[in-house]
Amino acid sequence: MRKLLNRWTGPAPAAWLCWALSLGAVALAFPGAERAGAWMARPVMQAGVALLALLFGVVGARAVLRRRFDSALLHVGCACVLAGWLMGRHAVRHASPDHPCIGSMVMVDGEESDRLWEGPMLDRSVGRLPFSVRLERFFVERYARNSDDRDAGRDAPVREYRSRVTITEPGRPPYVANVRVNEPVYVRGYHIYQMSWGHSTDRLGRPIVYTVLQVIRDPGLRLVYAGFTLLFAGILFFAWRIFRIQGTSAREVPA
Repeated sequence: MRKLLNRWTGPAPAAWLCWALSLGAVALAFPGAERAGAWMARPVMQAGVALLALLFGVVGARAVLRRRFDSALLHVGCACVLAGWLMGRHAVRHASPDHPCIGSMVMVDGEESDRLWEGPMLDRSVGRLPFSVRLERFFVERYARNSDDRDAGRDAPVREYRSRVTITEPGRPPYVANVRVNEPVYVRGYHIYQMSWGHSTDRLGRPIVYTVLQVIRDPGLRLVYAGFTLLFAGILFFAWRIFRIQGTSAREVPA
């Protein structure tokens, strides 16, 4: 049994597995993100990912017993990334109007809401959040307008846009937070992202500026981050071990 396990978890099968996964990732890029996501959402694909995560975990545990900590970090990191992805897919599959998983809200200054929407026009209701979001003010900061912008009659390029919101949670005083691009706000298991913004008009035809906030609940995100941290540590540990072996070999060469 041990000999068979060593054969199936040795370097050669690992190399073939890496090639197969690389080719599969390239193949998934051609149909597009939507079709690839729908294909990966199938139960058979998720079962394959779960089996792969289990395999990485077993190999990582065996590497710990053999004191190959660089290999253990790499394999356990891969297992954590796959397991975190599975947790996210499970959350999406079991989402409900009372416990939504992903959606967006379009807001203008002074508007408050706890509802999420989806669709190309954001006209399909997803559900309600366990907290409310009030947009206090949306800011668009631009670079200094140069002579080319003035001659062309256009605005200066946008430097940053952000939403100042007030979060109201049950049993807690309201508090103010700033939602920036790549700097989401975390509230009760949800991440609030600054998605986009635009210009429109209200019912009286007056111009308004709106912001689009995307709200995502992904319970496996922290596990994915932990997995990438372990992978980075494993790469550093592996490089250090290789350089150490090469340095030892160089010192042992006779003059």
